[in-house]
Amino acid sequence: MKHAASILALGSAMFVASAASAQGDTTTNKDDTAKTDAAQGQSDEVPALFSSHIATPNKDKPTEKPKEELRWAGTQYFQQVGVSPDVIAPGLTQTYAPVADTFILFQPRFSITKDWQVRVRMTGSFEFTDNANSSTTRSREFQFGDVTPSLVFRGIPKFAGIKLLPAVGMALPTSQLSQTRTLIVNPYVSTTFDRSFEKVLGGDLELTLSAFYYHPFYQYKTPSLTSDPQYEPACFGASDTGCGLQSSGAANTENALSFLLSVSQTWGKWNPGGFFLLSNSWAYALPNLPGVEPEPNGSTTFRQSSYLNVFLDYNANDWFTAEIGYQMQRTILNGSSQIGNPIFDPYQDMRVYLGFNIAFDRLYEALQGKKEEAGILRTKNERRPHGVF
Repeated sequence: MKHAASILALGSAMFVASAASAQGDTTTNKDDTAKTDAAQGQSDEVPALFSSHIATPNKDKPTEKPKEELRWAGTQYFQQVGVSPDVIAPGLTQTYAPVADTFILFQPRFSITKDWQVRVRMTGSFEFTDNANSSTTRSREFQFGDVTPSLVFRGIPKFAGIKLLPAVGMALPTSQLSQTRTLIVNPYVSTTFDRSFEKVLGGDLELTLSAFYYHPFYQYKTPSLTSDPQYEPACFGASDTGCGLQSSGAANTENALSFLLSVSQTWGKWNPGGFFLLSNSWAYALPNLPGVEPEPNGSTTFRQSSYLNVFLDYNANDWFTAEIGYQMQRTILNGSSQIGNPIFDPYQDMRVYLGFNIAFDRLYEALQGKKEEAGILRTKNERRPHGVF
């Protein structure tokens, strides 16, 4: 837990320094009106913590009043309904076991100051079908993902047009998957590089590269059963019941490093794009036990998986975006220990889906009669599948 404590301590120190800098020198001089006005302007940039708005200074026009932004700006809700491709093409697989499900993503945000923002990621999923390809033990069971709060620093100036967003956070074991893995907490650090290009092929291009490092903490190094069985089966011999409460002999992840590349192009109300997530994890190395035969070619603790998502968005108005897309999640190696196709494989987890995104701050402003530019600022890196480090 020393790693988590160090991360939180670093974040706290940076937050205190940033808040102090943002407040500025509020000391006034009755004989110096200009200094008084400047100090008042600085203090207005950071209003009371629980007020609904936060002022953003206009550096291009310092004489104008700073534009007020809702503290919870950026809060969004996304949902998709998808089917496996064999629903559309029944002959795609030898065994017809289609999957139809829905995925929900809710992302609340709250700005503490103009530089610091708290973000929370909450997910859920539900399968409408129940067959051999279902991912849940119980039929049609709603699955919660891990709740993931994070603290993002937005105060780093752009360099060469690149915006840098460092963050610290932790995943809490609210999902059944993490509870089965005996996860206690999964702290992480991340950084995002964002670069926008105007007037590219008649539109606007945005490139984003993100990196995430995780170091989860577990109660045990192997997954456990959610409930005690009526009897404990033998693991290595008639008298050995040491594995009776394990759901799997595969070791949990000790460290994980993920990279995500996102590309998005905007032409008016249309927004095509895609993102690719590469997940690398290193599992705990389990000791050899007497009387247990090792694997013939040895064992490896390194695991890799990928996640591809391509989409086409239509920004209907300021607050609502419709989406159609395709996604596939798979392990890098196939059953023959060869690198598999990361784009299409009929025997991997694929979805063709319809979805929509709602920006609550834009909806709130629309209800008040305020008009903004069309389009929703989304963070595609937050739409990665839950349970993937």
